[in-house]
Order: sequence, then C-alpha cells, then structure tokens
Amino acid sequence: MEKRRILTGILLVVIGIFVTSNIYTLIPLYPEIGKAMGIPAKEAGYGSTAFTLFYACGLLLCGPLSDRAGRKKVMVAGLFLSAFTTFFVSLAQNPAQLYLFRGLQGFTLASFAPAAFSYSFELFRDRERPFWLALINAGFLCAGLLGQIAGFALADYGGWTSVYLFFSIAYGILAFLSVSLLPPSSFFGNKEGISRILREMALLLKNRTLAQCYALVSTLLFSFVAFYEALGYVLPASSEKFFQVRALGLAGAFLSLFTGIFIRRVSATRTLLAGISLSGTAAVMLLFSETAFSVGLVSVFFVSGISLLIPTVIHLIGNKSGPMRGKALSLYSFLLMAGAALGSLAAAMFPYKIVLFFIVLLFAADFLIARNLR
Repeated sequence: MEKRRILTGILLVVIGIFVTSNIYTLIPLYPEIGKAMGIPAKEAGYGSTAFTLFYACGLLLCGPLSDRAGRKKVMVAGLFLSAFTTFFVSLAQNPAQLYLFRGLQGFTLASFAPAAFSYSFELFRDRERPFWLALINAGFLCAGLLGQIAGFALADYGGWTSVYLFFSIAYGILAFLSVSLLPPSSFFGNKEGISRILREMALLLKNRTLAQCYALVSTLLFSFVAFYEALGYVLPASSEKFFQVRALGLAGAFLSLFTGIFIRRVSATRTLLAGISLSGTAAVMLLFSETAFSVGLVSVFFVSGISLLIPTVIHLIGNKSGPMRGKALSLYSFLLMAGAALGSLAAAMFPYKIVLFFIVLLFAADFLIARNLR
C-alpha cells in the first residue's frame, strides 16, 4: 500500500473514533446532568436518544449528498459544522436545549460514515479494502468504551460541559487535517433530485440480497447498544466495574481485522453465519452470567461476533449495489443507527434480562436470514 493511502486510512479510523465516541459520551454524564438540570438521570438519557435519531436521519441524507458534492467535501464540511454544534451542546441550560443541541450534533456528525465508506471503496484496492473497512468499524466499536471514558474523565476534571468543549476543538482540528491530507474524491457530480434518490433507495429494497442484508443490519447496533446501556443501569455507567467489563468485552472488536481473510477463505455468507452464531451463543450465556467478571468474559465473544458481522455486511452491500453504492451504504448507515436508537430506548424501558432475551431472539432470526442469503 502506498504511504498516502495508509495515512488516509489512519486518519479515517481516527475521525471515525472521534465521531462515534459522541454517541456514548453522554452516558456517564446522566447523573451529573440530571442533577444540574433538576431531572431524573433517565430523562438526561433522552439526549442520547435524540442524538441517535438525528444521526440516523443525517446518515440517510449524507450518502446521496456525497454523490453530488464529493466524499471529501461532505466529510470536511461535516467536521467543521460538528465543531459548532458540539460547542452548542456545552451551552445547554435545560433539557429542551440539551435534546435540541444533541440532535443537531448527531445530524452534522452523520456526514462522516456513509461518505467514508463510499470513499474507502473508491480509494482502496480490493485486497486492502476489507482491512480498512474492518479497522474503521473496529474503531466504531472501541468508541463505545473510549467515548464513555472520555466523558467520565473530562467531566471529572472540568464538569460535563468540558466534554463537549474538548470534542468541539478536536473536530475543528480533524477538519483542517482532512483538508490537507485526504486525497480528492474520485467520484462526484451526481445531480439527481431528492425524489429520484428516495425512489432509488426504495428500489434497493427490491433486491433480495440487499433486503436480507438490511434486515441483519438493523439488529447489530441494536444488540450492542441495548446490551451495554442495559448493563449500565445495573452497573452504574460511571463505576469502575462497568468500565472494566466494557474494556474486556471490547477486546473482541479486533476480530474484525481478520474479516477479509475469513471472507476470502470461507465466503461472506459463512462469515456471517459464524458471527451470528458467536454473538447469539454469547447472548444466551450472558443470560446466566451473574458476576461482573463472567459478564465481561462472555461479552468478548458477543462483541467479536458483531465486529465480524458489520464489515462483512458492508462488503456484501458495497459489492451488490454497484453504481448505487453511495445510496446503498447511506441506507445501511441509517438502519444501523436506527437500530442503535431503538436499542437505547429498549434499555431504558426494559430490565437487563429482558433486553438480553430480545437480543437472543434477534440473533436467532438473523441466523435464519443469513442461511437463505443468496
């Protein structure tokens, strides 16, 4: 691989971690924000739900936008805008402002993922691409831990507003680095109208393979987010045990680095079945895990399966969608994050064991879908 592409890949991974971290930064801040605003901690958690819902809507729009304006332009503009919207979050004085500003932050941060995935398909060669896609997605999963650690540590040092001041500055720096380091997009200039874009997205669902992939996608971050948020209500999200469990579990994210090898040697469908089996079996074991150590140990396998599934599904969607790749990956990103939003709601509404039972049922359904994948 040329040095320029390696540098580009590293920058994309770093940006991905910083972007995705903000899905989770609010979680350890629920008690502090709740106390500051005079609301229960669970109501502060609606700030995460607002972020995820607006993020999902932004994902749906930013893939087609990157087809029109270019991948690099969308990523850079999104980072600059995110520097401002993240700063606005630090100014929130009441729940309404918190939900509004977190929603705006989620919408602008959504510019990265669909543009970055399409950019990766265009920039990296066939043999390099699975590695970088897997590394970007491993970073996304690791951000689930890093975002909460950053939120907890920065809030402990300078209060909860310091968390968003830090990320605001970080996004500004990453935007300037992207301007100078990212190569120009190789594809842009699609001038389709919004109505045609939406019609073509609907057509994607008529492709049986893509529809099956999308059905799988909607369950992946639902399971990941629902499990960890539900666990956070059992083990307080700011507790040492919670961070230890999460750190142990997220070690499984690095299995994704071998996704390309698995796909080449045993096929994408068998890789899907292996990932579903691994996470589904781990979810059953989690139902019977009673200690923090056993939960952490089993969660390694739970996260390993999901980390294998996400880049495999991206590989399938990217290869099956052809010239509609930008729209297909935008729809993928939307469904992935819509699942995350529902996972956050499920964790707030149902007890930990019930959430795990839902997850087991979802992976059973996923297995049946993957077995019939063409």
